[in-house]
Amino acid sequence: MNVDWDAWNVGDRPKYPHEKVVQWVFRNYPQESRASSQALDMGCGSGVHTVFLADEGFAVTAVDVSAVGIANTRRRLADRSLHADLMVSPAESVLLTPRSFALAVCVGVLECLSLPAATETVEKVAAALRDGGKALFLFPSDRDFRMKADNPLQLRGSTRDDVDVMFGQRFARVWVDRYITTYEGGAIEQNDWLVTTEAGAPGGRMTS
Repeated sequence: MNVDWDAWNVGDRPKYPHEKVVQWVFRNYPQESRASSQALDMGCGSGVHTVFLADEGFAVTAVDVSAVGIANTRRRLADRSLHADLMVSPAESVLLTPRSFALAVCVGVLECLSLPAATETVEKVAAALRDGGKALFLFPSDRDFRMKADNPLQLRGSTRDDVDVMFGQRFARVWVDRYITTYEGGAIEQNDWLVTTEAGAPGGRMTS
């Protein structure tokens, strides 16, 4: 997908962390565990989730293909006197220390990649998580309105078969859910996959 992500990140958006990331982190990681937990923000963009995780006490590593996005992330961190390790790299080819992260978030990333590259990105996250580590992936399905209207960013909506390809046989456990919001009496449907995982011996069951 030939998109100029540096140009997109000039807008320095989004401004706030996704509510599902906030809910998932608070549900799974009590305050006292955060300082000893390394977190990965895979495809951080301009750093809204990186800042949230660092502000909550995690040691954060953030990766993005856009140098502008990483520069925005660095500035946002500095504005709050926070720190994270930042890397400019495509998500599907980034070099990470195996089994080093307690948690990972990957939001608004898989839809920007071809299915093979998205699968490689999920594999990178799986390899980087330590046993018992958890990850949250949020990305649009093929039923999402953004796939049916003008699509200037060339986003790819995933079918359930695509989800099975990306996540099958890579984690100890995988939970496949949908996050659906409708507008204008149901005329517009935002339909995202919400996939959460737990690392361990591959080949565990997928639950949906």
